[in-house]
Amino acid sequence: MKKTQLVIIDAQNDFCDLPESYCPKIKGIRIQPSLSIAGSHQDCLRIAAFISKAGASVNAIDVFMDTHHYLDIGHFIFWLDENDKPLTQTTKITVDDILAKKYRPKLDNSNEQIVQYFQQLEKVQLDAIYTWPVHCQIGTFGHAIHQDVLAACSQWENNNLSWVNFIQKGVDPWSEHYSALKAEVEDLTKPLTLLKRELVKKYAESDMTIFVGEASSHCVSKTILDVVNNINNKDRKNMVILTDCMSAIPGYEEKTRLFFKQMSEAGVRVTTSDVLLSEIK
Repeated sequence: MKKTQLVIIDAQNDFCDLPESYCPKIKGIRIQPSLSIAGSHQDCLRIAAFISKAGASVNAIDVFMDTHHYLDIGHFIFWLDENDKPLTQTTKITVDDILAKKYRPKLDNSNEQIVQYFQQLEKVQLDAIYTWPVHCQIGTFGHAIHQDVLAACSQWENNNLSWVNFIQKGVDPWSEHYSALKAEVEDLTKPLTLLKRELVKKYAESDMTIFVGEASSHCVSKTILDVVNNINNKDRKNMVILTDCMSAIPGYEEKTRLFFKQMSEAGVRVTTSDVLLSEIK
């Protein structure tokens, strides 16, 4: 029997451009996703439809969940500007900014730790921290899986008498964590930041590993790269990207198009859910 693995990355409310009917009211105020990506709600509907239609043709499902504390290195509210005012928009912060005291963390006496973090970023050829709105905070509506994707996963569990594997990533508030498989900077003292080699091995050994989720420009692409860069070339042909089940953060569309081209040239299959369903059903 063929082993088909579905990998769902960050299909969570905070990343979705949800219609009003999907957003609850709390104390009379309707909750809105904090980092919604255009097209992501429709992506999630297609993910849910794919799970439902594929049925037992999919043998295993991993669902990764971006998971953060309110106070997190990647959130606006972690940082102050040179006037000691909290940041209010997406901001690129470099080590030169820190040394020039243009930005600093709210936490007293943490500048040295931040500088050390930048030194580690440079070792993996990254030059900045990007701040975002508070998103996927533990326990919030935004942290929850899109309701249609969750319903499809629940039905899959019931029909196949197997369990979906839900995996949190990003819990360490001192580490940026885009890829589902490792933090931007791996820290040997923090196991949750290290590359999940057992999952990479599982994906490589599956007859087919299918990637979907949000956002194609960031968390999805970094996850796929962490798989592709850590498996044999022959195993790359078993990797599949469903382009209609993911969307790019606005402004990163061209970067995403080039990523799909790069993956195709590396041997990864780039296709759509309808095409793949017609083959596996």
